[in-house]
Amino acid sequence: MASEQDDTYRSAWQASPLAIVTLDDRGRVSSCNPACERLFGRSKEELEGNELSELAHALDRGALRQMLGEAREGRVPPRQEIRFGRPNGDEVVTGFSVAPTRRPGEAMVCVLRDLSREKVFRPQLLHTERMASIGMVASVVAHELNNALAGALGCLQLLPEPHDPSSRELLGSAAGELRRAAEIVRELKGYARVEEGMSDRVRVPELMSRLERLRRFRATAGEAGELRLELDDELPEIEGNANQLLQALLNLVRNAEQAVAGLPPERRLIRVRAHATPQVVVIEVIDRGPGVPPSQRSRLFEPFYSTKAAGDGTGLGLTVVQAVAAGHGGRVEVDEAPEGGAVFRLVLPRGAPEAAEPAPRAKGRIVVPDYPRLDGARLLVVDDEPLIRRVVQRCCGSRGAKLVEAQSAREAIGILQDHDFDLVLLDVRMPGGGGADVFREIRARYPRLVGRTLFMSGDLSAEMSELVGTGHAGVLAKPFDLGALLQTVDEVLAAAERAAEPA
Repeated sequence: MASEQDDTYRSAWQASPLAIVTLDDRGRVSSCNPACERLFGRSKEELEGNELSELAHALDRGALRQMLGEAREGRVPPRQEIRFGRPNGDEVVTGFSVAPTRRPGEAMVCVLRDLSREKVFRPQLLHTERMASIGMVASVVAHELNNALAGALGCLQLLPEPHDPSSRELLGSAAGELRRAAEIVRELKGYARVEEGMSDRVRVPELMSRLERLRRFRATAGEAGELRLELDDELPEIEGNANQLLQALLNLVRNAEQAVAGLPPERRLIRVRAHATPQVVVIEVIDRGPGVPPSQRSRLFEPFYSTKAAGDGTGLGLTVVQAVAAGHGGRVEVDEAPEGGAVFRLVLPRGAPEAAEPAPRAKGRIVVPDYPRLDGARLLVVDDEPLIRRVVQRCCGSRGAKLVEAQSAREAIGILQDHDFDLVLLDVRMPGGGGADVFREIRARYPRLVGRTLFMSGDLSAEMSELVGTGHAGVLAKPFDLGALLQTVDEVLAAAERAAEPA
């Protein structure tokens, strides 16, 4: 029986992924397992007979000796983090535990768990959690700001057209600034949350403009360096995800900012150059920093590899760039810049040529009388924002529609039981139950209204993902022009009437 126990002990000793070392009563190594040899970077012969505390980091020796003293007296001290040195100069961080033992020739047994990688990963995990939190906050803030902007823009558009040119100019400027604020909200929200799998035609000049604006939002004047855009004429489009590409470019610009941070102000120039060949679009980020030694270039895109000082980077920025490039069928290259410094090159396939150019959306104030009348149409507008309900009521009501308002999902469900409607305008996010709850009720009890439900949302995020492909009429993004509201309502009503006609 004892022999079987010894065999089991020896097998566990040899196979354990944890480093196990036994000490005599003077704290010298009497035996160690293979995992211990790997941890310390020393052979069994090199370890045995040495005092374990002498292998510890100078600042941790006192704590280690105190733990060994407690174990020598028969106590089991709490686990602590103890650092040890390796022959090559590396440092290993361990979770160190020790307990007394009665085995012949042994006074203590120590178990060491390598925490080095965990110590590296922990800041990255915290960074990831912070970014996730930022994305959630951005989503909520975007929703609230877009609600406020929708109400303000709607009120402006409902005002009578002034007769004097100066008043018309002031109103037009106010509406333009509200639209600009809405664009800023969209930019920041897109930066905080990179959507997966969304693909569209990306215009490179627009992508560069977004990059310049976002960089301006966060850069401290005079410190981050000058950003200079150099774009060839008539660049082709890229097929892909604009927010992912923007994130990749921001990461490259951030790298360039850090590379030139120690240079005189006149040398802190970051150039972003875009040009095309018959097969690809090439976007280069060029700096005048110290450059990247050839010996480091092969490792630059490894997760958590960083050439920066501790705390200056996560080691994930270039990994994200490479993943985005690969996801778009492209690649990332790094080279030495002609004037010194580094050039990071994002090489992406050209998108297929588009058959026709879409008509540009009008930027001026929308004149409500230019849009179709909605005589007799019965509309239910559901939104927790009173101003938005009032704007929709005034706008659609002025065109002949009959509206009923609801300020919550519960109120809307109750109203649907007692009234018939031709169309439901439904906010997505509301306290105490959102538009998805109302839409589930519509699908279950009022199937005629499924294709007549038009969502309104200030944040097209998680709540909308579960509604994809469920048959609703679409989504009107807040803030919306009243002309766009009327046009969309008219189109949805017309499409629903055509669908209801007998074949």
